[in-house]
Amino acid sequence: MSHSDPHSYTDLSQGRVQSMDIDLAVNFSDRTINGNAVFHLAAAAGGPLDLDTRDLNIVSAQDASGKAIGFELAEADEVIGSRLRVSLPQGAEKFSVQFITSPEASALQWLEPAQTAGGKHPYLFSQCQAIHARSVMPCQDSPLARFTFNCSMTVPEELTVVMAAAPGEKSASEQSGMTTYNFAMPQSIPPYLFAFAVGNITAKELGPRSTCYTEPEMMEKSAWEFAEVDRMLLAAEEIFGPYLWDRFDFLVMPPSFPYGGMENPRLTFLTPTLLAGDRSLVNVLAHELAHSWTGNLVTNASINDFWLNEGFTVWAERRILENMEGLEAKSLSAAIGRNGLMEAMNSFGKGSELTKLEINGEGKDPDEFYSLVPYEKGFLFVALLEETVGREKMDVFVKKYIEHFAFTSLTTAQFEEFLNAELPGVAEQMGAEEWIHQPDLPANAPVFASARLEMLEGLARTWSDGARPEVADAAKWTPEDWQIFLQALPGKLTTEDCAWLNDNFKLNEQGNSEILCNWLQIAINSSFEPAYDRAASFLGEVGRMKYLKPLFNALHCNANTRDLAAKVFAKNADSYHPIARGGLERVLAG
Repeated sequence: MSHSDPHSYTDLSQGRVQSMDIDLAVNFSDRTINGNAVFHLAAAAGGPLDLDTRDLNIVSAQDASGKAIGFELAEADEVIGSRLRVSLPQGAEKFSVQFITSPEASALQWLEPAQTAGGKHPYLFSQCQAIHARSVMPCQDSPLARFTFNCSMTVPEELTVVMAAAPGEKSASEQSGMTTYNFAMPQSIPPYLFAFAVGNITAKELGPRSTCYTEPEMMEKSAWEFAEVDRMLLAAEEIFGPYLWDRFDFLVMPPSFPYGGMENPRLTFLTPTLLAGDRSLVNVLAHELAHSWTGNLVTNASINDFWLNEGFTVWAERRILENMEGLEAKSLSAAIGRNGLMEAMNSFGKGSELTKLEINGEGKDPDEFYSLVPYEKGFLFVALLEETVGREKMDVFVKKYIEHFAFTSLTTAQFEEFLNAELPGVAEQMGAEEWIHQPDLPANAPVFASARLEMLEGLARTWSDGARPEVADAAKWTPEDWQIFLQALPGKLTTEDCAWLNDNFKLNEQGNSEILCNWLQIAINSSFEPAYDRAASFLGEVGRMKYLKPLFNALHCNANTRDLAAKVFAKNADSYHPIARGGLERVLAG
């Protein structure tokens, strides 16, 4: 055995799946997908070949001629699911498996019409990161196992399918009242980037390489919010080199989408909480765009190396922000990220394995230890590398790194080897060993300063001494200003202080979800009752874990609001994606 991914049964010495032909039929009535997958191997193989599954009903398996072959579905492991072992005849170049997904498939969320913007049609979407592709289809569900695919998906004729692939072609189905969409993904991807959505979805072109998809009712706001996508794409190419995925389209999701964005190649998924009406949260789109190089093109080998995806991507996101908005905007973004990093590190505790860059996640559910550490500690490492060698050398290094590892998946050790070869002595100079292999935040972490940042944090630090922002001045603050200020305030204020903030700045009525979430955490910690109803309604409007987890945690940890936490969760649990619902159940059990 040569397993090298602790979260997969994949053993590439048995054979590697190079491409797949996937046929999927969507059944909204029983919330299942009937599927057939044909697996094309990179080289002829024979004997056992292991695939990952989770809660799949395996109907049959055949060889290339359609003859039944043996298979064994092992007992499920709580974290990584069930191993499907297929017995291949000698010299096999391809085989197929028929399967049916579970109504509880961890990657899929089925929405009733009432849970959509239009209210008339059902909706289905997938979220396969980190290890949920195996609940949609049998596969070698490891970032090491990149593959190309062709996929046909049959759905009710009134609905549209979009997929992270080349734009689909629509054709008539043999089934009455159904339509089939056909897609191709010519570039190899890791399985966690397999993605699709089915619903009443429309499209609007925003640039020569970008189309916005969403429900018709959300199109005007979405197209306006992300109108500068082409400018972002050009800024990203300045840093990384040519964009190799042909198109950068994106889909604005229903509210229950559990993340800010998901970088599915050719079709990024975005939360509607970004539709602030002032383009103040479009940095998330820049982040997902940067993943087109760091993550999608150059991929971490396993969840242990996740920082390679996210650290470089946050660094790139902030370089794009600097190019578009200036150095101060980058400094404010970095400060917001630093606050989130310290909160995450404090939650894990000093010396935690999970505050390293390269971690050992074996036996742990990736959804349980997902945090900002690989994002923000990773960013600081990459920023320190840039600071150490200078921007000119850094840009050359990054382009060479992308070119060298394009369409492959690498380990942290491989990155370290490349760093030492390309920039000899730099790893020792910056203390890379401590950054990568030791917990906590090293003392030489870069600090991004600006006069505005110092003013805002200084004002918040002196709150307890009676300092207050001038109402007229603060009314002109940017959303980033408010995030910095609220994050720097004491986590618990008096009722009078909360009332002053809310009365003067209408924080309960905030349309920016980042500001609202920061404010509501303070209000809940402070037992400020006028914010309780807004917290409850907000938690019914969003499904993004970035907001759900801290707010439910605040409600649960305050004896005055613990019952409210349970009540709000019971009311909205069915509206949350399975990934988010599982995380919140753990919060409320604590």
